[in-house]
Formats: sequence, C-alpha cells, structure tokens
Amino acid sequence: MTIEQIKKSTIYGDYTLLALVLGIKVPAAKMRFLRGDETATKVLIKIIANREELIKEFVAEDKKRMHKQ
Repeated sequence: MTIEQIKKSTIYGDYTLLALVLGIKVPAAKMRFLRGDETATKVLIKIIANREELIKEFVAEDKKRMHKQ
C-alpha cells in the first residue's frame, strides 16, 4: 500500500489505535506515519487489514444467519 492508499483507507479511530500500539499520543503517531516512519506505516497497514477482515467475517456470518431464517 502506498501512503496515499493508506490515507484513503483510514477511518476514525485508526490513529488512536496506532498511538496505543506505539505508546505515544495520537498527534505524534499521525506525524510519524505522515513522515514515513516504517514502524508506524506497518502498524497502520495491519490495523486497516485487520479491520477489513473483521468486517468481511461478520458480514458473511450475518448473511448466513439471514438465509437460515
């Protein structure tokens, strides 16, 4: 993912979670990412990927439940 793709994929709370993982304040976490910090970038990519996977998983489960009814 490029920096621009990551920026477009971030949603409310992603930088907060990034800050928690890095053990720093939210503005500092965001600046680290925007400055190209490798660790911040890797963590943010993982946050986005995990969120997307979690959404897919629960949407699929919800569809299965709807079909059973």
